[in-house]
Amino acid sequence: MVLESLVSIKEAIRKPSSMFFLGIIDSVVCMVISYFIFEQSTGMFTVFLITISMTPFINRLLRYIEAKEEKVITTEDYFDFSFWERHKRVIQIYVFFFSGMIVAMSLTYVLLPQHKIEKLFYDQINEINIIRGKFVFADKFTEIVTNNISVLALSFLFSFIFGSGAVFILAWNASVLAAAIGIAAKSFGGVKGIPLAVLMFFPHGSLEILAYFIGGIAGGIASAAFVRRKSIRFWYIVRDSLKLLVVGVVLLIVAGIIETLALVA
Repeated sequence: MVLESLVSIKEAIRKPSSMFFLGIIDSVVCMVISYFIFEQSTGMFTVFLITISMTPFINRLLRYIEAKEEKVITTEDYFDFSFWERHKRVIQIYVFFFSGMIVAMSLTYVLLPQHKIEKLFYDQINEINIIRGKFVFADKFTEIVTNNISVLALSFLFSFIFGSGAVFILAWNASVLAAAIGIAAKSFGGVKGIPLAVLMFFPHGSLEILAYFIGGIAGGIASAAFVRRKSIRFWYIVRDSLKLLVVGVVLLIVAGIIETLALVA
């Protein structure tokens, strides 16, 4: 594919920030295609197109990372490398790509006329309204944490089963968050209100998104390790995957506390 070939695996690992621009380009192209081809559920089809376009890249990335880990790190010195050193590159790649999607979609929401926004982000706006409705009557903390952990589990399972399935979860959450930022930014005066809108969601949103990254990475490296399960390092990598999941759950609990306090305040 042309889009996912704009940045090579080695370039992404050497310079993760290049994924930021790929996230912007990929999002814009997929939004344009979805807008003109799909009359219904345009927002959801945008997410599908982003997932499809990035599937080959993410699959190759996860296989490369896992194979390199097996080749370089022996069972004897495996734990000489910190948890962050073993996984920082793939986390950075996810973060930069996700940030690119957020920027592209948020600006699109703010700059386009209302009637085009309603078509392009209909599914995302509907999801935001559903979330708001739940929080009025439900136990806020339990509802938030339960919902977020279910998304983390889906991120892990999708990534484990499909390799790049986590991209769908991340792209969907990026589009919903971008719509929420766009709604807030318009109430603050348009493009100039985007920084303030981002600050509204950053305290809890950054932790939630990081947890979803971690869930996707955990599922991806577990999937790659399972395919190569004859390796003597198989159980070490599986253990790392489980550790990542635990870290993700802890992040979501902290994020839930922050978000609940913000809603109650």
